[in-house]
Amino acid sequence: MYSAFEKQPQEKKDLIIKVAIEEFVKNGYEKASTDVITRRAGISKGILFHYFKSKKNLYLYLVNYVKDHLTEISMEELREIQCDDFFERIKEIVLLKQKVTAQYLQETQFITDAFTNPPVAVKKEMEEIIKKYYETYQEDFLLEHVYVKDLIQTEKLREDISVDTVISMTMCIVEQLSNKYLALYKNKQIDIMNSTESLIKELNEYLKIVKYGIYKPE
Repeated sequence: MYSAFEKQPQEKKDLIIKVAIEEFVKNGYEKASTDVITRRAGISKGILFHYFKSKKNLYLYLVNYVKDHLTEISMEELREIQCDDFFERIKEIVLLKQKVTAQYLQETQFITDAFTNPPVAVKKEMEEIIKKYYETYQEDFLLEHVYVKDLIQTEKLREDISVDTVISMTMCIVEQLSNKYLALYKNKQIDIMNSTESLIKELNEYLKIVKYGIYKPE
């Protein structure tokens, strides 16, 4: 569908993607102007629609592009984490996510808005994109790359505590915190860039309770 666009020089594609993302973030789907996008990108409106056919297709292209791009970058960073402590690894991964957010703020805001509040015009398509995304990054992926059970010091666990319980409890904490901060962002109560310190502080407090509750007293 997007072959005409993909054949363009990378620099040209990057500029169109950049200004289009900025326009959607600034004004939302409904009020985003293709006139502004084409003017800033230095192309005609006819060319833009030759590439994408419609504003809807442009938006969906950007959603898939940003989703894949941020996922690839996050995975590269994730592979570099060498921490051998289960709880410290969780904190490092959350910090990694915040680092990627800071580096790609516009892209993060765009994809967060698309996932948490899909525009009516693309709601059906977004539901399918979101479904496929979470099917890919389901529990098996999380257990292999994020909640690595081998890092839990089983020899120190209390006799009435299992590794699976620790994993489930930690996953719930991270998920609930993520949902909390997403809701705050969605309601414009926080800024993505200014939420890192409070998020990490709150996460650290919960993880301390878990960590010192599951291990035998030394």
